[in-house]
Amino acid sequence: MHPLTISLPDYLYEKLTQQAQVYNTSLEELVIFQLRRDETKDTALAFLQKHAGRCLTVREPIFKEGVRPVWIVPVFTNVAPPIEVGEITVDADTGKVLSTDKDVVEVIKKGYPSFGFETFAMEKQERLAELLALNGEKPLLSEAKREMETLLAEEQSLQLRNLETLEKRLLS
Repeated sequence: MHPLTISLPDYLYEKLTQQAQVYNTSLEELVIFQLRRDETKDTALAFLQKHAGRCLTVREPIFKEGVRPVWIVPVFTNVAPPIEVGEITVDADTGKVLSTDKDVVEVIKKGYPSFGFETFAMEKQERLAELLALNGEKPLLSEAKREMETLLAEEQSLQLRNLETLEKRLLS
């Protein structure tokens, strides 16, 4: 590690010194902790933007000690009013994101109402999956085929509406 000397205005030095005393730590350790927190926040935001675009944002990380110390970074929707929809976990020692792509998908799903997205009813999703599986095994009877086509059309229409909503949000 290389030594670093910085100059601070007196009022800022005093404020940081007081914060260090509150946390019963040195000024240097406090500054390093805050730099790591900021780096963790940037890492989590970059991870989210790579996997979810600009629809989500992060807030200040929270340090959790344990067998494996981690940063917990709260995730919020990036629309007004922002809603907390999950968290990103970052290893405190390595700075590596521990959350997965699947975690981000779940966070996005929690944000759907905030984004103005509609969801396809679970019973319709299950029935469509069932009909598609049956159709893969053997040709469906005309009534079942019409039901499958109707459900497919309904799902596609919903996806188009959600894309239009997303477009409006991103361009506004």
